Amino acid sequence: MGRSVGRRLVAVVLVALVSAVFTGAAAWAAPVPSQSSTGSVDPVEKEAVAAERAIVTGALMDFGLTEEDADARAALLTDAEIHMLASDLDSMQVAGDNFQWDTTTVLLVLILVVLIVD
Repeated sequence: MGRSVGRRLVAVVLVALVSAVFTGAAAWAAPVPSQSSTGSVDPVEKEAVAAERAIVTGALMDFGLTEEDADARAALLTDAEIHMLASDLDSMQVAGDNFQWDTTTVLLVLILVVLIVD
């Protein structure tokens, strides 16, 4: 009986440690705000940038961001970055921690299997 309790205690500690490591220290990537240009901009170019910004914002919303979050992230990008993203939307990928959650799930399932088999 003492051996079984010891194994269960180790399993519980492992579950707690794995959960703390993979959920507490998530790093979030975000664009770094750039300094704005002081040059004059053609009104037509302004409209083109606004249209591209709307396209990029819409793509971010398609990835699951709220309108406010998408607007905030798009506002951090320069006009050149917006143009680059709008020109090649097919290459834009979702960044996140899906791998992190998959790893956590696998480890937790393995620990639970050890508990059940014991």
